[in-house]
Amino acid sequence: MDRALSLVSLFQITDSFFPSGAFAYSWGLETYVSEGVVSDTEGFHRFLTSYITGMIERCDALAVKLVFERAEKEDISSIIRLDRLIHSMKLTKEPREGSIQTGRQLLKVMGQLHKPVLLERFEAALKAGEAQGHHPVVFALVCSCLGAARDDAVLAYLYSAVSAIVSAGVRLIPLGHTDGQRVIEKIKPLLVEVAEEVSGLDEDDMAAFAPGIEIRTMRHEVLYTRLFKS
Repeated sequence: MDRALSLVSLFQITDSFFPSGAFAYSWGLETYVSEGVVSDTEGFHRFLTSYITGMIERCDALAVKLVFERAEKEDISSIIRLDRLIHSMKLTKEPREGSIQTGRQLLKVMGQLHKPVLLERFEAALKAGEAQGHHPVVFALVCSCLGAARDDAVLAYLYSAVSAIVSAGVRLIPLGHTDGQRVIEKIKPLLVEVAEEVSGLDEDDMAAFAPGIEIRTMRHEVLYTRLFKS
């Protein structure tokens, strides 16, 4: 596929207009705001930094890189194994279910736009109960099938994760839309840094450690009022 067309396709699946359902999740931020821990742009930036480095960098973002590489070899068994590994690393209910729901929704929509064999094989594994369909796994599969570059896919995943949470933060804290863009501007160098580090990591480096965020995702289930699913 032409590189320009691949990039446009990458923009499409990371656009907030794309119906993946990511807008419905705050990934623990709603609890932080409810408890008064995050109440301004500085606190929000700290939350994002912890979320990216603790929950995304060596887990979801690294999974995108690894699945992309396996997809290029059409190694569906390794892709399924990585999906199971991701499932085991999602320790709390809401983020685990959110990752599966957004992943399966991405697969469903893309299945109506494109019918690459690899996506069909993965969908068959889902129906057979062999895989869960976590979002970073499906995202990497889709990017590979669209002809995107591996490193572009990783960086796009990082940006889309941040963009979705900033959208939630603008509504929750609340912030003005310009403040939300300031947060994104401030976090961009970290995204580039993380993407560069991920490019040199392998499966043995997979990890996730953000206990504060995981505790807040558990508390979210019993909040008196909730705008988001997580």
